[in-house]
Amino acid sequence: MAASPAAAVTYGYGPWYDGLKGAKAYFAKTGDHLKVCDIKSDGEVAQVKVRDETMDAYLYTLKDTYNDGRCHYASAADGGVHNLPEKHWISFTVQTGNYMFDSKKFNIYNDA
Repeated sequence: MAASPAAAVTYGYGPWYDGLKGAKAYFAKTGDHLKVCDIKSDGEVAQVKVRDETMDAYLYTLKDTYNDGRCHYASAADGGVHNLPEKHWISFTVQTGNYMFDSKKFNIYNDA
């Protein structure tokens, strides 16, 4: 997981926020680019949990631990679970810390 993107990415999805407005995330289908940003100085971790809903499988969690203006990134170029399956429903659960009660889930059909 890179701390900064290798090239400019146009995110087609987002910003997505959790209910506490402490985490913000974006996603681009082409290249499976995911970005998460901690946007609240509350000592909690902003995170996005990624699942393959078609296969009912957890894939990975991307975290940003500091509200410092920088974000954390993952993409298909990172390999493995970051290369999301095509023609599958993928969910992104955005949350701050372990506060599942205020998490927000977003679903997309990954067809790019």
